[in-house]
Amino acid sequence: MTNFIFTFNLAFIDCPQAPSGHLITLDFWDWFSIEDSTDCKNDYLEVRDGPYGFNKQIGDRKYCGNDFPPIMASSDRHLWIHFHSDENIECKGFKAVFDFKPRPSLPSTPEIIPCHMKKENMDQGNLNSSEIPSHIVEFDLKHGLPVDCIWIIEVKPNWRVHLQFEEFKLEAPNNCEANFVQIFHDKTDMSSKEKIFCGSLADPVMSKNNVMIVRFYNELLTNKSFFVANFTAFRDNSKHSPNYIKDCAADEFDCDDETCIARSLKCNNLYNCRFRWDEDDCPGSTDKGKNNEQIAIIMVIFSLILSGMCFTFIFNCIKKLVRDHRTIQEYIRQSREQLELDKQEQMEKMSKSGSRGPRSSSGSPSIDRFELGNSGTTPCYVPGGELLPILIRHSEHSVSPPNGDPCSQGIYTVDTENLPEMCDSACQTRESLFTTQGYSSGNSTPNHSMRTNSPPAPFSTFGYKKDNNKFKAEATIEMGGHPPPNKYDDKTKRPFSVQTTKSAPDVIVTTDIY
Repeated sequence: MTNFIFTFNLAFIDCPQAPSGHLITLDFWDWFSIEDSTDCKNDYLEVRDGPYGFNKQIGDRKYCGNDFPPIMASSDRHLWIHFHSDENIECKGFKAVFDFKPRPSLPSTPEIIPCHMKKENMDQGNLNSSEIPSHIVEFDLKHGLPVDCIWIIEVKPNWRVHLQFEEFKLEAPNNCEANFVQIFHDKTDMSSKEKIFCGSLADPVMSKNNVMIVRFYNELLTNKSFFVANFTAFRDNSKHSPNYIKDCAADEFDCDDETCIARSLKCNNLYNCRFRWDEDDCPGSTDKGKNNEQIAIIMVIFSLILSGMCFTFIFNCIKKLVRDHRTIQEYIRQSREQLELDKQEQMEKMSKSGSRGPRSSSGSPSIDRFELGNSGTTPCYVPGGELLPILIRHSEHSVSPPNGDPCSQGIYTVDTENLPEMCDSACQTRESLFTTQGYSSGNSTPNHSMRTNSPPAPFSTFGYKKDNNKFKAEATIEMGGHPPPNKYDDKTKRPFSVQTTKSAPDVIVTTDIY
């Protein structure tokens, strides 16, 4: 029986080992006083079933406070005991006693064969899952135990370890409970764990000091999970490193990444530097030629891809320009066809209405009904197909029907007498007074004429001065009190202008007076 009494503040790790064929029991006596905290974060004691800090934790928790832990027993020859205390509150500690007991002679509890390998004082080396002794693998397969092996790599003091995986394959990727590779620093407790790889890839790893521990775990009982890796010892030569010197030593090779390796590793057909500069410019090396060939192939492929992209871009641009040009041409063609159709329709309408007199280009109703160019020869057109009788009230002159006048049917004109000199006379029907079209005779209303409900320009109830010594006058000819011809009865007689404000004069005669 062995007693362990811990009454001082430290981080203590011990691994009692029982003789072959025995187990270990651990009991706490007399006192147990450790600083109490939430989840035992400050001071604590933990015990694991095995020789390493990654083995299963007994009790599944850490212990602190003043309550005694239960009696603990190992399943094999080892117990891992870890006591941690910080620098703040101090307590009495604990007293523990462990003892060895014979292992039960049961086939279900075989004694586990330790599996650990050491790599010491090496500038470089290899790790391979095939290094596991075959008798250990066979024993684990026989008893249904997982393969659980570690490699301890230790290099020169003040140097570090660079681990690179060349091959990595797991039977059950992403199953981090069945098969994985773990990387630890100088201890195997969980606080020293650096990486865990359980997928399909494993990245390079650098240790924090001169010790690295690699663990391989596989409980699938097959040999389909394996890995191959190599490690290199290097010296950190960065400016913040305590071992910094301006250049690497004479027996060292500068990797151009603030690290130095042993010069013997230069041109050894293994990549020991992170950026692989140690294998450049080596005599008889074919890697440089291969690299140049690979670079040439990559450049050719890149050029082809870039050329294809440029050609595709130019082709699409040209295609779009052609398509847009055809679209524009089609719109122009359709517009021309529509214009021709409109012209044909307009000509057809003009030909149909040709019997009613010529039409002006502006399409004005007032100009379509009469020609204003010559007032002496142009007939006065009256809507309705029949001419209305026109009388001029005059007290001194008699009215007689003219001979040979185109407007002589039912129309009375003024007898010939000495009239003032005039020009540009014309006649207009009542319907044309309400149009807003231009007047083709040249007698246009000035821009300052009033815009009212009176008849449109150039006809107005007032005369205005056109230019020097030239005036325009208007005369309104209305129906007299005489009854119309017999063919017009009272029912169809049109009202005089003086009888309603909504009726316009029958005919207005305008003339320029000099």
